[in-house]
Amino acid sequence: MILNYNKYKSFLLHLLLTVGIIFAFNLSVIAQQSDNQLALRYYQNKEFDKAAEIYEKLYNETGFKNHRDYYLRCLNEMRDFETAEKFLKNELRRNRNDLYLLVDMGMVYLSTGRVKESEEKFNRAIEIASSSRNNIIAVANSFQRYRNYNWAEKVYIEGRRKTGESFDYELGNIYFMQRNYEKMIKSYVNHLKSSPQRLNIVQSRLQHIISREIDENFDAVIERVLLEEIQKNPQISVLTELLIWQFIQTGKFDVALNQLIAIDRRGKSDGSGVYEFGEILTNNAEYDLAINAYQYLLDKGEKHPIYPFAYVNYLNTLFLKNTKVLEPDINELKKLEDMLKEALSIVSRRESFSVIYALAQVKAFYLEKYDEAIDILLTEIDNKRLNPENESIAKLLLGDIYMLNENPWEATLIYAQVEKSNSESPIGHEARFKRAKLAYYTGEFEWAQAQLVVLKASTSKLIANDALDLSVFISDNYNLDTTEIPMKLFARADFLIFTKQYNDALLILDSISNMFPTHKLKDNILYRKANIYEQTDNYHKASELYNEVATTFYYDILADKALYRYAILQEKLNQYHNAEDAYFKLISEYPASIYAVEARRNLRELNAKNLIN
Repeated sequence: MILNYNKYKSFLLHLLLTVGIIFAFNLSVIAQQSDNQLALRYYQNKEFDKAAEIYEKLYNETGFKNHRDYYLRCLNEMRDFETAEKFLKNELRRNRNDLYLLVDMGMVYLSTGRVKESEEKFNRAIEIASSSRNNIIAVANSFQRYRNYNWAEKVYIEGRRKTGESFDYELGNIYFMQRNYEKMIKSYVNHLKSSPQRLNIVQSRLQHIISREIDENFDAVIERVLLEEIQKNPQISVLTELLIWQFIQTGKFDVALNQLIAIDRRGKSDGSGVYEFGEILTNNAEYDLAINAYQYLLDKGEKHPIYPFAYVNYLNTLFLKNTKVLEPDINELKKLEDMLKEALSIVSRRESFSVIYALAQVKAFYLEKYDEAIDILLTEIDNKRLNPENESIAKLLLGDIYMLNENPWEATLIYAQVEKSNSESPIGHEARFKRAKLAYYTGEFEWAQAQLVVLKASTSKLIANDALDLSVFISDNYNLDTTEIPMKLFARADFLIFTKQYNDALLILDSISNMFPTHKLKDNILYRKANIYEQTDNYHKASELYNEVATTFYYDILADKALYRYAILQEKLNQYHNAEDAYFKLISEYPASIYAVEARRNLRELNAKNLIN
């Protein structure tokens, strides 16, 4: 029994001792974390003497290199090179081959005018590092932290000589720091010659530079060097890809297209590069250039494999060019109508749907040939020529045309058909949303709300967001006054936007502002105007209005959405700084916004593009 008691007592003492050690250790860690935060605060406030004292203490306790680095930075900021030299000598006695210490000591010597001694330390560091790629990069980074780019360059050049490995990408980054653009781009080119799969990395690096560089010669140097390299090495396709990308970044779409066509002609290629660039041009609203791209492909002849695809895209681009404007040219649209009808006898059945869809839109929305547009769509639907998805899309357009032709009953029936046959899919949700919009356009706000309440839980994120926006808008503005006139006028303006009658919509929106200057719809009016200008590719005017909504009505319900649209358009205008600022503002000031998640994702993508690799 006594033996058991002694064992228990021994175990208890051991346990208490262990707990005491753990507790003491945890207290020590907590104290160090607190000291580290305090030291960093002193450092950021430029109270370097106080920060140095704590960092020295922390380094002595932990031996962490980060604490040592901050201690030396503080001494450097205070110009206390005597203390730094004494400290480093002591450290080097314990580890004479520490690469970082050698660079640090060399910088102390350089700062105190002892150039020969500094070079001895630097050369020693390079000599030790040159046997390992990781060490070469580590030493070069140490020099970069001191902004000593000349020695960082020497590290990579010597490393290349000793190891035979390429450091072209790293050298390109150094040359940028030195503002030696010619050497920079040549280094990136050499990197791509050996590693063409790194094109995205080089593009991200250049995009970061382009978005921040203010030197007017920068773009010209990049383009000149790339053209020279392509002339010497026309077989290296990655250089051509980079040059075309560069032209696109700087808005020189016409130069990029000419370059692609020249390459296609020289190589007697299949035209796929020009075709893909035509799609890029269309997406960037460069419609005339896109048409030129497709025309070049059409000139290859009807027997060329790419002809039918280029022809369809040519017509679709013509459609966009003629409709994405405030006042479409009716004569041009009539010409387009004839071309689309002719195309139906040329293109394959697989390619015909987009032509039919465009033709129905032109007839209904712009030429007021409602019956003809309806007949075209009904023929396709009744003859079972369409796959299920395209049939539903055609029916939605048919419903839109019935609505446009002031036949809401037929529109409702068509939308209901699509909703029933696609009840659990996004296109079914879209059909229900169109039914709710139809009720809204006709002033049946309460019935519209009943439909929108269901749609707010839609699995289709886009539809759910749109339904939520319209539902909140109706709740926020309906029955605010003794009269429903402002709300009904606004709904009418929305209908005119839907029917592409943009100028008439703008007139109604202005009339609401004039007749009801104190009405709460003011921010909505500005927002709808911005929508119109965005839909007609006037991104500058749209951005201005979105920014006005977000700034003037920062407290209201549309502020976050307007800020998000502003950021999106700033990206399209290549104003990446403005886009980043807007996304960050949205995340920080409207954290509960449904657009905050998208803003974070877009901000991450922008940061990835601008990352210094």
